[in-house]
Amino acid sequence: MAKIEAYVDGSWMDGRVGWATVIIKNNELYGEFSGVLDDEEVQGTRQVAGELKAVEQTLFWCVEQGIKEITIYYDYAGIKEWVTGSWKAKIPVTQKYRDYVRSLSVKVNWVKVKGHSGVKYNEIADKLAKKVISD
Repeated sequence: MAKIEAYVDGSWMDGRVGWATVIIKNNELYGEFSGVLDDEEVQGTRQVAGELKAVEQTLFWCVEQGIKEITIYYDYAGIKEWVTGSWKAKIPVTQKYRDYVRSLSVKVNWVKVKGHSGVKYNEIADKLAKKVISD
């Protein structure tokens, strides 16, 4: 079975929110996805909504590809804490995120990394999330 990993990140600049995910398959770069959120619901969340969207898009991709297990590397604690219930999801964007992730049959292994610390694929995800909102 293939080892699938993803590095996710979000970015905020001038009221725009970007998200990105870098997929690693068997220790090799497999794909990169990124996008911009324009939904009014995310206003005021800064980069957090982008972080959550990156996870959602990664897990959506897993479902499409028939992937049952993934390791997700993230640098914002809420990514895991809202799903596990360690943090209470108080606003619609975090509630929807929590409910979506919990509804899937994909097993997620959560790994927290320190942001902006030179972790190769985390840095790539960060740059991608910034690029989509600066173009």
